[in-house]
Formats: sequence, structure tokens, C-alpha cells
Amino acid sequence: MRRQAGTLTSLLGVALLGLAVGTLLVAPPGAVGQDKGKVVVQIGGGDWADANFEAYVAPFEKETGIKVVAVRDWMSIAKLKLMVESKKVELDVADIPRLHYLSAVKANYLEKIDYGVYSKAELSKIDDLSKQAYGVGAAYFSYVMAFDKRPTTWAEFWDAKKFPGPRTLRAGVYGTGAYEEALLADGVPMDKLYPMDVDRAFKSLDKIRPHVTTWWKEGAEGQQLFADKVVTLGDVFNGRIGNLQKKGMPLDIEWNQGKLQLDYWVIPKGAPNPQNAQKFIEFATRAKRQGAFSELIPYGPTNVAAFEYVKPETAKQLPTYPANLKKQFHRNEDWYAETGPGGKSNLELIIERWNRWTVQ
Repeated sequence: MRRQAGTLTSLLGVALLGLAVGTLLVAPPGAVGQDKGKVVVQIGGGDWADANFEAYVAPFEKETGIKVVAVRDWMSIAKLKLMVESKKVELDVADIPRLHYLSAVKANYLEKIDYGVYSKAELSKIDDLSKQAYGVGAAYFSYVMAFDKRPTTWAEFWDAKKFPGPRTLRAGVYGTGAYEEALLADGVPMDKLYPMDVDRAFKSLDKIRPHVTTWWKEGAEGQQLFADKVVTLGDVFNGRIGNLQKKGMPLDIEWNQGKLQLDYWVIPKGAPNPQNAQKFIEFATRAKRQGAFSELIPYGPTNVAAFEYVKPETAKQLPTYPANLKKQFHRNEDWYAETGPGGKSNLELIIERWNRWTVQ
């Protein structure tokens, strides 16, 4: 199912927005604004980008005749801030996690979603958390335990004697580290994780640290560690492991104490093609299209009617499948976005704490 990045000929000639925005590829200045038949869409990387391309980009072009410039990169809040505040927005649609969504809304970095272009039937099937004023849910994903042995709780995952083997956990450079997992391993119940006891979380991380071979940053990295058999246990995105399972790797997933999160499709403030952006997001949240996406990579749809277009065996691998959903907890993005007396958010503070911890 993979499409190679080289096949996206529409990316030829694109330029870097600037060193400060990292690696985000965009269309040449003025190119999109001059051609109302285009829309520039950031589709992420790796298997996620492949699934976005096949489920949304290619069929959207076929149905509408609108050319999609598919950008294989991830959007951080820093990149979004720079684009909007410098008024050099050449991206029409971005895919961002809920935490970044909350920050972007607060900073007025996003255009409002026009729900008037949605059919009533489709709109009624999109869940409430996904129907926001400035974004529409793209997919649900979970951080889950993956392994070739079988721990069933984070406490067992932390028990390197009972379950030996090289491990991987997510690095905290973006604020999305294994903090909840560390608290669960230390005996905190799922419904008592917030407000987070950060000191306790890092004390728990101290215990597992000697057994962590690699702290991964991007989803593709966590996936590759398993593909290359560098690790035998890890806390990774469910869809990444799901696609390795499709390729025949003998890996299992434990949904118990999984950490559920939601990504949104958004339109950056000042996007050059906002009408085409609205059309693309509406298309990408239709039940049939989301069903196609879930078949390509096992992440959960935000349009519940999408389950009608998913094979039964695939549905059981999705984080929002009822039997899986009831075992998990939602990451509390509102807690991370809260600002304390010092003017910094919990997210900023926990990133600072992580950076200090890594050099201790």
C-alpha cells in the first residue's frame, strides 16, 4: 500500500519556509494563491502519510478536479505560529493533535470551520469531540504496549525481571512523554491521573530508565525499532504496530491502560485557498473515506458511520472499537494546556523538566 515520497511530483520545486520552521515543505511563494484549483495539505509522514494520500488525496483530486499538493511533514505549534505571525501561510490544511489545537485556538492561529458545506447525514455521525469551531477530528490513535511477550499493565511493563528485554518509550521533547504510563506503573488509577503528579511520574521513569534502549520521537522511529528487532517491548502508536502485524511480524498489542488521543484537520489563519481547504476537510471526514483510511492504517475514525465500511477483523484493531475503547483513558489535553501562576503552560513546564532529566 505504500507510496514512495518520490511519486508526489507536485512537490517538485517547493522551498523551505525557513530554517526556523524545520523541514516543512511548502509551495513556492504565490504559486497557490495564483491558482484557485489547488489546495496544499500537510499529510504527516510514514505509514500515516501513505494512508492519507490513498484514502483522501487521490480520491479528492479525482472527485473535485482540485489539485492537491501533498506535504509529507508534521506540523508543530512553533511552525504554525511562525507561518501565521509572519503572514507567510502557504499551507491550506494541517493535521495537528488536540493539544496543539487548543493552543492554536487560544492564539487565534486558525480559520473557522464552515459546517454549512457538510451534509446533515455525515455531520450527525461525527462525534462531538471532533466537531470543533476551528477543527474537525481526523483520527483517534492510542499509545499502547507492543511486545513479543505479554505484559498486561504498565506495572508489569516496568518489571524488567519478570518481562526482560530491550524497551522503547516516547521521548518527552514535545511534551508527549510516557508520563501517564509511569504513573500507572506506580499504582495511580486511570481515573486519578490528573492533575498530574509530575514529581511522581519522573521518579517512576527513573526506575525504568536503565531498561530503555531508545526514547523515540516520531511514530515511524518507534515502528522501525520493532521492525529491526532492536526492542521487544515498547509504548508506541497502535497503527504503526498494526501495520507491522499486517506484514507478518509476531507482535501483539495490549489495549489495557492505552492512552487515547485525537488529531484534527485545521486551516491555518490566512491560508491562501480556504474554500478548497474546507472542501478537503469535509471530504476527509466522510464515513466512506475514513473507513478506507482505517483499512490502510488501523486508527479510529471520528465519523462513527465509518465502521460500516471497515472489515470486522479491521474494526477489532481500532482504538475506538468498543471492546478496546473501554480499556483505555483519554489523555487530558486541557491539563497540559493549563497556564500556571508563572505564565507557562503545564506542557512547557514538563518539557523543561524532561530536558533537565535527560542530562542528569
